[in-house]
Amino acid sequence: MKRQLTVRVLVADDDRLLRDIATATLEAAGFTVEAVASGDAAVAACARAMPDIVLLDVEMPEGDGYQACANIRALPGGFDVPVVMVTGLDDPLSINLAYDAGATDFVVKPINWALLVHRIRYVLRGARTIEALRLSEQKNSALLKAIPDGILLVNAAGSISHCFSPIPGLAATQAHAAGALHLSELLPHSALTAAMQCLDATLRGSPSAFEFSLTEGSSARHYECRYLPNASGQVLAIVRDVTQRKETEAHIHRLAYFDPLTGLPNREWIGDYLAHSLREAAERKRSVALLFIDLDQFKRINDTLGHETGDALLRQVGERLTFALTANDGGGQFARGRGQLARVGGDEFIVVITGQPTVGDAEAVAQRIQSSLVTPFVQSGYELVVTPSIGIALYPEHGSDAQTLLKNADGAMYESKASGRNQFRVYTSSVNARALKRLSLEMELRRAFEHEQLELYYQPQYDSHSLKLAGGEALLRWFHPQRGQIPTGDFVAVAEETGLIADIGRWTLQRACRDLHTWRNAGLAVPSIAVNVSGRDFMRQDVLLRISKVVEEAHLPASLFELELTEGVLMQDVEGGQRSLQALKEFGFALAVDDFGTGYCSLNYLKRFPLDTLKIDRAFVNDITLDADDAAIVRAIIGLGHNLNLKLVAEGVETQEQLTFLRHEGCDLVQGYLMSKAIAADAFMALLRTPDAAAQPQPLADKRGTGG
Repeated sequence: MKRQLTVRVLVADDDRLLRDIATATLEAAGFTVEAVASGDAAVAACARAMPDIVLLDVEMPEGDGYQACANIRALPGGFDVPVVMVTGLDDPLSINLAYDAGATDFVVKPINWALLVHRIRYVLRGARTIEALRLSEQKNSALLKAIPDGILLVNAAGSISHCFSPIPGLAATQAHAAGALHLSELLPHSALTAAMQCLDATLRGSPSAFEFSLTEGSSARHYECRYLPNASGQVLAIVRDVTQRKETEAHIHRLAYFDPLTGLPNREWIGDYLAHSLREAAERKRSVALLFIDLDQFKRINDTLGHETGDALLRQVGERLTFALTANDGGGQFARGRGQLARVGGDEFIVVITGQPTVGDAEAVAQRIQSSLVTPFVQSGYELVVTPSIGIALYPEHGSDAQTLLKNADGAMYESKASGRNQFRVYTSSVNARALKRLSLEMELRRAFEHEQLELYYQPQYDSHSLKLAGGEALLRWFHPQRGQIPTGDFVAVAEETGLIADIGRWTLQRACRDLHTWRNAGLAVPSIAVNVSGRDFMRQDVLLRISKVVEEAHLPASLFELELTEGVLMQDVEGGQRSLQALKEFGFALAVDDFGTGYCSLNYLKRFPLDTLKIDRAFVNDITLDADDAAIVRAIIGLGHNLNLKLVAEGVETQEQLTFLRHEGCDLVQGYLMSKAIAADAFMALLRTPDAAAQPQPLADKRGTGG
């Protein structure tokens, strides 16, 4: 209804006198009046401009009031305009005809003009109220359509008496929007009990809520229903689609408790699972087994082939381990229990076995894990072999809480690594003692390195025939202030595992450069010095460049250094090893294979490597005069080396008989206690001052226990 400063009234009556009186009366009351003489004229006037209210005489030529009212209602905007019929008849038939035609009200002649003014104002006020109600209904309707929630009125029996807003995604509310729907038709059977319990609680004054899900094909939608009490003895049910919220919560849960790379549970998840499993095992007097798995030397794959390849490999490892724990081989997974796998670190995994597992069950799982990783992985054109070291601990024998079990399984895992990798070990008290010793050694090694307590000694190398000094091997020594000399193999292994070996290796080369610089400045002829290169560093191009830079900054020729690597390091990645060796060769370094014969370097690969020296491992030298097989192996190595134009160095020479054998077979250089133990830099410098003096072999009894 249009709001103007004055109200426009259309008067239609064929009686001129009545028109004039109506016009004068209404204008005096403040209305604007337009008067016409027929029904058709009234319709035409409304078509031109719809008035605020129409007074229609019933009996008129050219269209009576009933027809005119109906025609006005049909016009645009005519449905809402108030129409007051003026009639001389007040019988029920006439009144019904007026309302049927669409009249808002009627006035009976003779007209009480003073009352008519009030009647018009009353009708206008009612029209405005109706318009306001209609506008409010439109707004409410629009609001309900905009609200994503379904709004229902539910009685105590669970019947839906009214559906104010159908629920998007629930066809039942669309089909029964007018009502006649029960909660049992709307909800899945599994949610009906909760729905009725919450309904009862709300009717007793405690608003409550429940959730339910509906599955459509492979997807599911999730809903939340909240009940609010209503004064009518019913409840207002607000049903909301919470699918997106649930999916977001699930995503956040996965980020918090699952490894994004492999999709396996992470450390947080398995920690909660283990704690829960231990509580349940304590209540039921059952056992729990924990397997700690670490992939052997996995870091070298990341370092040489990149993290993208490493990540792809970890995903495949996760898949194989999962299959190993879930595959049914006809006899069940294992005798008792079931396993839950998690990835807890870069290359670390945990398996928790619940039920009633025994040590044998845990060992059987460890064997399945080993078997699952035997087949090489193909990544980036490489066939990669990954082996696991596994530690096993059982509740309650090896720990009564999660932290203790994890610590002991971790200690057993390190024991398997120390035993040669690709093994499994069950925790024992001796494992714990060794683990504590190793941890103590690790911390003390860090302090020793930081406080410069490590020393560099030199093992002299001699010509096997003349026994004149021909070179030396730089060897690390650690003299602990309380524990004395720590075996080199022990602390180097710890340095390798902790990553400290890179810093120690750089320090070793820098110290060797300093010593060689001192000897050269003293005018001494310095032979080549052998320096060991860590397997962790060998495949890293940045480390190879660092080695070259250290020597260059010392203003020393690279030819003074012979870099030693083991067979195992070279064979980890033959192609990469060949490239690294070639790079070192181009820098000017001499190259040696240390401990030759103890690994698996095939002759085909050996001839491809740009090597200068083979070092015969002391394990073969020890018994060459007592064991025919060892003697044959040493002869073969010497012959092989000479055929490949390589220099041969025998390690661990301790008896005159061994020296005689090696001389006879043509070994080029020898080192060992028979000639000299490893000595400090100043003592080695003293040897350099007498280059023509030959070593004086000493009886073995004089040399044992001196180190080197």
